[in-house]
Amino acid sequence: MLLRIVLIVHTLALLTQAGLAGEFLSGTDEIVKFHEWTAWSILGICVVQIVLAGFAARSWWLLIGSVFVLLAEALQTGTGYGRFMNVHIPLGVIAFGIVLLQTISQFTRPARK
Repeated sequence: MLLRIVLIVHTLALLTQAGLAGEFLSGTDEIVKFHEWTAWSILGICVVQIVLAGFAARSWWLLIGSVFVLLAEALQTGTGYGRFMNVHIPLGVIAFGIVLLQTISQFTRPARK
Protein backbone atom coordinates (compact mmCIF):
# COMPACT_ATOMS: atom_id res chain seq x y z
CA MET A 1 0.00 0.00 0.00
CA LEU A 2 2.79 2.44 0.89
CA LEU A 3 4.58 1.66 -2.37
CA ARG A 4 1.44 2.58 -4.30
CA ILE A 5 1.21 5.91 -2.48
CA VAL A 6 4.86 6.72 -3.21
CA LEU A 7 4.36 5.82 -6.88
CA ILE A 8 1.36 8.16 -7.08
CA VAL A 9 3.34 10.97 -5.42
CA HIS A 10 6.27 10.31 -7.77
CA THR A 11 3.98 10.46 -10.82
CA LEU A 12 2.31 13.66 -9.62
CA ALA A 13 5.67 15.27 -8.86
CA LEU A 14 6.86 14.51 -12.39
CA LEU A 15 3.63 15.93 -13.79
CA THR A 16 4.17 19.06 -11.69
CA GLN A 17 7.67 19.35 -13.15
CA ALA A 18 6.21 19.43 -16.64
CA GLY A 19 3.88 22.26 -15.64
CA LEU A 20 6.70 24.21 -14.02
CA ALA A 21 8.87 23.67 -17.10
CA GLY A 22 6.08 24.94 -19.31
CA GLU A 23 5.80 28.09 -17.21
CA PHE A 24 9.56 28.62 -17.42
CA LEU A 25 9.64 28.07 -21.18
CA SER A 26 6.77 30.54 -21.59
CA GLY A 27 8.88 33.26 -19.99
CA THR A 28 8.22 33.10 -16.24
CA ASP A 29 11.83 33.09 -15.02
CA GLU A 30 11.03 33.04 -11.29
CA ILE A 31 9.46 29.59 -11.55
CA VAL A 32 12.81 27.93 -12.30
CA LYS A 33 13.65 27.87 -8.55
CA PHE A 34 10.53 25.78 -7.86
CA HIS A 35 11.45 23.54 -10.80
CA GLU A 36 14.87 23.02 -9.20
CA TRP A 37 13.44 22.25 -5.74
CA THR A 38 10.95 19.83 -7.22
CA ALA A 39 13.77 18.07 -9.11
CA TRP A 40 15.64 17.41 -5.86
CA SER A 41 12.41 16.26 -4.19
CA ILE A 42 11.78 13.84 -7.04
CA LEU A 43 15.21 12.29 -6.56
CA GLY A 44 14.39 11.75 -2.87
CA ILE A 45 11.00 10.26 -3.71
CA CYS A 46 12.68 7.87 -6.13
CA VAL A 47 15.11 6.71 -3.43
CA VAL A 48 12.13 5.96 -1.17
CA GLN A 49 10.49 4.12 -4.08
CA ILE A 50 13.60 1.97 -4.53
CA VAL A 51 13.67 1.06 -0.83
CA LEU A 52 9.97 0.17 -0.81
CA ALA A 53 10.26 -1.80 -4.05
CA GLY A 54 13.10 -3.78 -2.45
CA PHE A 55 11.00 -4.56 0.61
CA ALA A 56 7.91 -5.41 -1.43
CA ALA A 57 9.86 -8.11 -3.31
CA ARG A 58 6.89 -8.62 -5.61
CA SER A 59 8.94 -8.43 -8.71
CA TRP A 60 12.53 -7.65 -9.47
CA TRP A 61 11.61 -5.61 -12.53
CA LEU A 62 10.09 -2.84 -10.39
CA LEU A 63 13.23 -2.62 -8.25
CA ILE A 64 15.58 -2.63 -11.22
CA GLY A 65 13.33 -0.25 -13.15
CA SER A 66 13.25 2.12 -10.19
CA VAL A 67 17.05 2.19 -10.05
CA PHE A 68 17.16 3.06 -13.76
CA VAL A 69 14.56 5.78 -13.18
CA LEU A 70 16.78 7.24 -10.44
CA LEU A 71 19.73 7.26 -12.85
CA ALA A 72 17.59 8.93 -15.52
CA GLU A 73 16.33 11.52 -13.05
CA ALA A 74 19.88 12.24 -11.88
CA LEU A 75 20.89 12.73 -15.51
CA GLN A 76 17.78 14.85 -15.93
CA THR A 77 18.89 17.10 -13.08
CA GLY A 78 22.41 17.41 -14.48
CA THR A 79 21.25 18.24 -17.98
CA GLY A 80 18.91 20.85 -16.53
CA TYR A 81 21.77 22.60 -14.74
CA GLY A 82 23.87 22.29 -17.88
CA ARG A 83 21.06 23.71 -20.03
CA PHE A 84 21.14 20.73 -22.39
CA MET A 85 17.47 21.07 -23.29
CA ASN A 86 17.76 18.67 -26.24
CA VAL A 87 18.36 15.89 -23.66
CA HIS A 88 16.60 17.40 -20.64
CA ILE A 89 13.10 17.71 -22.11
CA PRO A 90 12.79 14.31 -23.84
CA LEU A 91 14.33 12.56 -20.82
CA GLY A 92 11.69 14.17 -18.60
CA VAL A 93 8.93 12.85 -20.85
CA ILE A 94 10.46 9.36 -20.81
CA ALA A 95 10.85 9.38 -17.01
CA PHE A 96 7.23 10.44 -16.58
CA GLY A 97 6.06 7.68 -18.92
CA ILE A 98 8.06 4.99 -17.13
CA VAL A 99 6.93 6.03 -13.65
CA LEU A 100 3.33 6.24 -14.86
CA LEU A 101 3.60 2.69 -16.23
CA GLN A 102 5.13 1.51 -12.94
CA THR A 103 2.25 3.11 -11.05
CA ILE A 104 -0.39 1.57 -13.29
CA SER A 105 1.27 -1.84 -13.02
CA GLN A 106 1.01 -1.77 -9.22
CA PHE A 107 -2.72 -1.08 -9.42
CA THR A 108 -3.35 -3.96 -11.80
CA ARG A 109 -2.08 -6.43 -9.19
CA PRO A 110 -3.81 -7.20 -5.91
CA ALA A 111 -2.44 -5.24 -2.96
CA ARG A 112 -0.38 -7.09 -0.38
CA LYS A 113 -1.50 -6.75 3.18
